[in-house]
Amino acid sequence: MTALIRTYRPGEEQYVADLHERLYTEEYGWGPAFVTYAKQIAVDFPKRPASDREGLWIAEVEGEPAGSVMLCETEDPSVGQLRLFAVEKNRRRQGIGRALMEALLAKAEEVGYKTLILWTAGPLEAAIRQYERFGFRVTETVENRTWRPDGEPVLEIKMEKTLNV
Repeated sequence: MTALIRTYRPGEEQYVADLHERLYTEEYGWGPAFVTYAKQIAVDFPKRPASDREGLWIAEVEGEPAGSVMLCETEDPSVGQLRLFAVEKNRRRQGIGRALMEALLAKAEEVGYKTLILWTAGPLEAAIRQYERFGFRVTETVENRTWRPDGEPVLEIKMEKTLNV
């Protein structure tokens, strides 16, 4: 089964928002603080000023969305940020995450970013392994006590990758 990786279509930012709400609520038990944060990033994407240095990609399998990843500018023009990387639970281990990452990395290199950053969290072990396979390395960790409704800490992890520009 082959996934088509394409730029998002207007309205699909809601798919990305809903995907993150479903996955993080069902799989990790994270509550409204995280869900609101992630959904806001997605729904705000089309409201951002158009930039050829940003993008939102959707993985599609058999005509249905199967995942997403976003590239955003930062205050430093040499640094891009990977955001909202997720693959539907029933579509994992099919190469979709790799294909999404490859699309994002190709764009990041094309537009001249020297470094990519991302923030992830300790419980997302498969995603962390994927990031490491693509050359990202941990540069910072922070304890977050707002994402889980029970107040248990979540370790946020900042990762960086130097690009071959």
